[in-house]
Amino acid sequence: MKIKRIFLFTLFLICGVVDILCWSIPVGSFEIKECNISLDDVALSNAALLSSIDNDEKVYLGGQTLGFSYQSDGVLVVAKSSAGVSGVECGDILKTINGKTISNLNILIKELNQSQNDEVLLKLVREGKTIERVVKPSIDKYSKKYKLGIWAKDSVSGIGTLTFVKANGEFGALGHPIVEPGTNAMLDVATGSVYKCAILGVKKATRGSAGELRGMILQTNKPLGDVYSNGNYGISGKFDLSQTEFDNAKSISLGGKSTIHPGKANIYSSIDGVTVRPYEIEIIKTNYYSAQTPQNFVFRVIDKKLIELTGGIVQGMSGSPIVQDDKLIGAVTHVFVNDATKGFGTYIDNMI
Repeated sequence: MKIKRIFLFTLFLICGVVDILCWSIPVGSFEIKECNISLDDVALSNAALLSSIDNDEKVYLGGQTLGFSYQSDGVLVVAKSSAGVSGVECGDILKTINGKTISNLNILIKELNQSQNDEVLLKLVREGKTIERVVKPSIDKYSKKYKLGIWAKDSVSGIGTLTFVKANGEFGALGHPIVEPGTNAMLDVATGSVYKCAILGVKKATRGSAGELRGMILQTNKPLGDVYSNGNYGISGKFDLSQTEFDNAKSISLGGKSTIHPGKANIYSSIDGVTVRPYEIEIIKTNYYSAQTPQNFVFRVIDKKLIELTGGIVQGMSGSPIVQDDKLIGAVTHVFVNDATKGFGTYIDNMI
């Protein structure tokens, strides 16, 4: 009986952990999805306890809401019609057609129509593996053009929050990858730009429903800088320092997993799209081990002003820097679906 009680208690604890991990969503306004994390994703390595950052390094603190846009490396299949060709599936990233690089949708369309009903050789990436498929386009009776029976996209844009900027203009933002919402596929960056963003309003978070910062990307002829990559811990790039000034930005030391501890901290965010302000939070749980996901610690918003404005953490705040003991320790990544005052953060170690 005693062993049975111990087993049931242990099972209860495991279920509680899984429930916490699975019911959260990323808070970049590029997409919404539920995370699904296996406990096996956590690598219990002693080496993971060591920080990989230079604690003497200083960066400029972010918190500004910005617009990001990039052209993907290849085109992503987001849907397929009933007449779609076999061999190509939703989530596939088409890289080449008959040996020619597919850098955008126009190239794919042009090559299909030059095929004149002949089979074409596609090289594509599916779940991280490169494979080849021979397919035969069909002619659309209305447009008289050859098609594969798929819907695809070659670019992504949205708003998010800047986390940090280095003295040379290199930056990190978002804290989690940008994925296509229908397929959850992460697109590599071919070219990309960062722009100013205007916040038009706030949709407050409610229980079971994510809120958001409603904004508009101010795309101009001269962007603020370039986006270089889209990775597990956010996007990175470099500002054009002739277009953007950081002289008045707060310079801050790096902390991360080597300094973080349960207790009071602040997130820095621009809810109105103009002024970056600190908002008080409490870090309630940390995980010092490495993981394959951006969720490394749990925090609770205790700032009454922020709760009044947004209901807690909302989409668009992803990447908001988190400061504790005057050190940059991480960034906001996810919000709990059923409690917007709670969220996940990722260590700044990962982003640096």
